[in-house]
Amino acid sequence: MISSLTDERDRWAKFASEIGEQKRRLVGNCSLATAFISYCGPFNAEFRIILQNEYFIGDMKKKGVPVTPTLELTSFLVDDATVGEWNIQGLPKDDLSI
Repeated sequence: MISSLTDERDRWAKFASEIGEQKRRLVGNCSLATAFISYCGPFNAEFRIILQNEYFIGDMKKKGVPVTPTLELTSFLVDDATVGEWNIQGLPKDDLSI
């Protein structure tokens, strides 16, 4: 019993550390999502990736704003349950549609 509680404490400590790291990058992640929504709409997927990775994330790194470099914007902006509801209503499952 005692050893299982120790394992649980370790798991919670790791989880708390991960949440702290997510919290530290939240402003950068929100800025990235906002920039993407505001400026990337009219461009194709290839150019959107360039804008996101080279321009937006590059600019944040230069300015010292913490950001998740591998942020999946669709996962960041909407939860799976909402996407599932959209799929039931006929919206395609691709990232562009989401």
